[in-house]
Amino acid sequence: MDARGKALVAWPKCLIPTKKGVLGIKNLKLQNEALLLKHLDKFYNQKDIPWVKLIWHAYYSEGQIPHETPNKASFWWRDIMTYTDHYRGIATCRVGDGKTVMLWNDLWNGHLLKDEFPRLYSFAKNVKISVADYVGNQSIHDQFHLPLSQEAFQELQSLNTITQGLQTVIAQQQKDQWHYIWGTSIYSTAKFYSIPFIALRPPDPFGWIWKSKCTKKVKIFIWLMFLDRLNTRNILRRKNCPIQGGSYNCILCESNVEETAFHLFFECQFSVACWSILHINWQTTLEFFQMIEDAKEKFNKPFFMEVFIMASWHIWKQRNGLIFDQQISTEHTWWRAFKDEVTLQVHRTNNNLRDNLLSWLDSVAPEV
Repeated sequence: MDARGKALVAWPKCLIPTKKGVLGIKNLKLQNEALLLKHLDKFYNQKDIPWVKLIWHAYYSEGQIPHETPNKASFWWRDIMTYTDHYRGIATCRVGDGKTVMLWNDLWNGHLLKDEFPRLYSFAKNVKISVADYVGNQSIHDQFHLPLSQEAFQELQSLNTITQGLQTVIAQQQKDQWHYIWGTSIYSTAKFYSIPFIALRPPDPFGWIWKSKCTKKVKIFIWLMFLDRLNTRNILRRKNCPIQGGSYNCILCESNVEETAFHLFFECQFSVACWSILHINWQTTLEFFQMIEDAKEKFNKPFFMEVFIMASWHIWKQRNGLIFDQQISTEHTWWRAFKDEVTLQVHRTNNNLRDNLLSWLDSVAPEV
């Protein structure tokens, strides 16, 4: 939020986990769903738990498939059962007794038969039949509307090949086992929570922010910079916010250039002078995140991100001091503020990194 209470970043973006380079505020709706699915994991795998046995006996004792049975249970259980589609979306059944899984509409033993045999599926009399009931009675007259088309009959032969070995398996009366898309039979709320974000591939510098040893406030500041959400004069102009004097140019230099985040931190004469003290040179012709990676590689020290974050933070503070308090901004005042910040933040690092950082700080100190 800015000072007026307006969002700087869209709320859904703030809910993306820190591993994906964002704030990682917990999405309570998604987390609640992940926790409720733990009950379905215990239920479908028929764990040896009193409440699981009670529900199976009370509501499904006649062989009904839970997710295809009109639910007349308590409203607590009905609420949990509303998530069965989500559960079946992340789980596949390894058939045991075949009583908890539908032949056509569930993914079992690597097959989703309604898609694998669409023509035969269109002739099925009961598309909600369980694997156990179908294997127990494979009569073509009982299971399908006749006559079958030639294509459907060929698919029936393929189906018989798949179900041929199930009679022995079902006869052993082992429980169905539900396995998950992350490759195990153990349900994990954390793995379920991460599913919506699997495809996100943020640039590496986003991850470096949260691994740094700086305080949360300055981490968020750099995160906003990377997203181009800092309230620079360019952003204020884009938001149609008038400013005193009417000029949207950079106040730290006399180059008569509009103050964008990129100009302020990487091209401004004042900023370039500050970075030169730290022996950091920016290849501004590169794409932004490639430029950050290039500077990190050339800096070749494990505390690059800490230095970058704190240096940028005090460039921003020098800019704000000049605008709001009419404080004179010089490389010397920036250096003193930067050095004091490093001295405070360094206590958050381990001993080895602390010693190296302080030693480096002394080596780059400008002559007064």
